[in-house]
Amino acid sequence: MTLQNLDDIVAAQVPLILPDTCILLDILRSPRRDNVDARSVLSAKAIAEAVKLIGSVGSVVASQVCDELSDNRGRVRQETEDGLRKLQIELQRIDGWSGALGVNGQADLSHGLNAVSRCELILVDWVDASLVAPTTDTLTGRAHRRMMQRATPARQGKDSFKDCLVVETYLTLAKELRVKGYTERIVFASSNTAEFIERPGSQLHADIAQEFAVVGIEYARALHEAAYRLGLNTQA
Repeated sequence: MTLQNLDDIVAAQVPLILPDTCILLDILRSPRRDNVDARSVLSAKAIAEAVKLIGSVGSVVASQVCDELSDNRGRVRQETEDGLRKLQIELQRIDGWSGALGVNGQADLSHGLNAVSRCELILVDWVDASLVAPTTDTLTGRAHRRMMQRATPARQGKDSFKDCLVVETYLTLAKELRVKGYTERIVFASSNTAEFIERPGSQLHADIAQEFAVVGIEYARALHEAAYRLGLNTQA
């Protein structure tokens, strides 16, 4: 049961996730990365099923995020597949080395390569079942101001317009939902911690923490944290 519009989300009073590009692409990234494991993929699967099949979670994706996914999804999938193939070659070399020493064994990663397409399907299911928040002239103007003021996630010396546009889109959406009477959890999910988290430490930058608090947005920095905040069971 896919929720068709914002009024459906308000009426259903189900938790809502607002993902950025980084967190969505994490579904497709290589399991050789520290933040990609069984827990992360089970969490992504639970979220996608809750959004697409059950309707127990709402999802809205900023139009800017959709554009970035279109630009980067193929590249990230290729990087994952290339990394796994490279690892397979390394393991074969180790097999030959150990075999020369009389210690025989054979490693096979073909199942890992076959799993990449399943990861992509989870990503597609989640995004296709989500509502899309369009980019407007007003949001574009706010994003430019945010970048010029160096408000999180903007940083000096970096073109942060796209990140700022995503944040402004979600802040505006959350405010609109609260005005409509929506009282459930809203979770902004981004693994782009370099832009959002204080260093050293693990807290959101104070400026955006305050903005999120005003409209009742919670922050999740990983897929498993997002699933937890949404109240989902991520057991296999």
